Amino acid sequence: MGKDDTTKKRRKLMTSSTNENVKQSPEDVYKKVVDFEEAEARQRPAEKDAALFKKICQDVRQLFADIAELKEIGTEEAREKINAKRIEASLQLVALKKVNRLEKVRTRAGRDALHKEKQRVDSTHLLLQNLLYEADHLNKEVTKCLQFKSKDEEIELVPVEDFYKNAPADVSRPDITKTDEHQLQLARLEWELRQRRELSGACSELVASKERVAAAIAAARSRLDALAPHLKDVLKATKPLQECLALRLDEKREETKLAALLPPPLFLLYANASAYSDALGTKNLVVGISGDEDEARRFDQTSNTEVELVVSNDSDSDQDGNDEDRREKKKRHHRSAKISKEEKAEAKKKEALKKHPLHVLVTVKIPDGTALNLVFSYLTHLKIIVVRYTMHHPKPITGVSAADVLDGDCVLNELYTGDTGSDSPHPATTYLLKAAGILDGFPQFIPDIGKPYIWAQRMCGLDFMTAVGDEQKDLKNIQLCPSLSVATVENFIFTLQKRLKARVELMKELQDLECGKITPTKEMSSIRLSGSLTQWQAVSWSEYSQSPSTAFLISESLVTPDDMLYRAIITRQSAKLVALVSLCSDYPKKSPLFSLTLHYNGTYDNATSDDIRDIERLVNTDWQKSNMCSLTNQITKLLTCLDVLLETMGTQEFPPDKVMLLLVRGRNRLKPYKFLKQGTGMFVQV
Repeated sequence: MGKDDTTKKRRKLMTSSTNENVKQSPEDVYKKVVDFEEAEARQRPAEKDAALFKKICQDVRQLFADIAELKEIGTEEAREKINAKRIEASLQLVALKKVNRLEKVRTRAGRDALHKEKQRVDSTHLLLQNLLYEADHLNKEVTKCLQFKSKDEEIELVPVEDFYKNAPADVSRPDITKTDEHQLQLARLEWELRQRRELSGACSELVASKERVAAAIAAARSRLDALAPHLKDVLKATKPLQECLALRLDEKREETKLAALLPPPLFLLYANASAYSDALGTKNLVVGISGDEDEARRFDQTSNTEVELVVSNDSDSDQDGNDEDRREKKKRHHRSAKISKEEKAEAKKKEALKKHPLHVLVTVKIPDGTALNLVFSYLTHLKIIVVRYTMHHPKPITGVSAADVLDGDCVLNELYTGDTGSDSPHPATTYLLKAAGILDGFPQFIPDIGKPYIWAQRMCGLDFMTAVGDEQKDLKNIQLCPSLSVATVENFIFTLQKRLKARVELMKELQDLECGKITPTKEMSSIRLSGSLTQWQAVSWSEYSQSPSTAFLISESLVTPDDMLYRAIITRQSAKLVALVSLCSDYPKKSPLFSLTLHYNGTYDNATSDDIRDIERLVNTDWQKSNMCSLTNQITKLLTCLDVLLETMGTQEFPPDKVMLLLVRGRNRLKPYKFLKQGTGMFVQV
């Protein structure tokens, strides 16, 4: 009985303890387990758990390998061992999970610690920033205090030596002011106040005197104004006399008023050109002034305070763009900012290429009525003269190539040797354009503003070739030379008139040549020409340079793209002679150059035929020997030489029609191209 009672008591205790465990909530159990594992994770080192993890993994691999071997055996004993191995592997996996949980607990604890440390660092950093901001604010306040300037510092006081010398003793008080700077400043201000009061009184007296003088001037001016109607009546009475004598007194009077507003270079040109116009007469030269007078007056008022264009560079433009973006960040789009930069660049370009509102008009005429109108303008920033021009023809021009030679650009091209007006003669132009933020070269703007010929600069008294100075700023202020303007104006007028007369004669010749009309000279009028000019037209430089016959002339720079280029085709039955003709700007001072190509039983030019070379030499080099230097005379010679060449070939198609002593002569078998006027005339070798 005692043993049974003991057993029952044990069962009751176990049941009661089991009931207590059942009554305990799962949340408390989970919390206790979590607290236990967190405490264990803090106590156990991570290195030991890592070694345990590796050992458990190795044991699990070994158990799996043993189970695999036992499965291959397949006996009853092996199955029992497999069950045992499975239980052992499960226990190892439980241990592995516990190690994993402990590691996760450590990771979470580390993250919490890191987060707390970050919060502490952020708090410290925020405190540091507040301190730095406060220190910066204090520094700015200190700087403001140090930079503070009193109003009395803006007053320009007399030097201390003059103060002690001129100020009375009751103001200067040297015994006090020499040892106290503050008292010295007060004394100097008091002395300045006394002096200014005295000067104010003197100024009032001068103003009163000025008013009295102004009143006297006004009285005199009123008397002069009363004379104005009488003077106008006198001028009206003289108008019939002015018209009878062809005097331009009224126009001259108005132009004289405008001339006072001209810039110095244009004024010098106007004065000298007007003098020559009075001497030569309006039939040869007319000078005038055009432009906006009101704009010129405003320009003259602002020229005294003219400010140089701001040097634009990338950093400045970028800084301006950044400032504008910050000011109008919410109102402007990126594209609109780009447009504003382009507008700013265009405004700078217009300012750099700005012309003076007034221009000088010069019209040079020749007796047949042909006139060249020149408009001289002054670029106020680049300090150079540009010229625009128009031609006036009294009669219509029928030929295409004839009209080209009287084009203003063609007439003025190389009026003086090498002066094409294709670039600025001022050495500082490139520097000034870069300073204005313009990277394009000056030649790109010439079609819009006009050509800066060297003779135009010299007519206005500007000579950039004699400017001396290493720095570009020294080249911006060129002194005017009146004597240079006087000499150049006179030379230019006569040179241009001579050029116009030559071009008119050339125009008439080209009109005849385009119609196939050739008028021989008196010397060669007795020669009957068998060939005929079937075509005459202008050609481009590319077409001229592609011909093999012109290679030598181009290589020797005897022909340039600035020359006037033409093609003439001369035919006689089946023979055709193509002549490429180049006329330089100085025609007829320099002879035209012919490059020949003969098409007859093949193609022959100066590289393959001695006869073609002989004809070219005779036509191109006999210019100054003849009495009449004209293009028509050369064409006549060319037709004659072609007839001689074809008639000396001995073919039935071209029987001899001219008197020739010898058909050929010498080893070179020269042809008789030279004409001798003896009797009816004959041809001999040169």
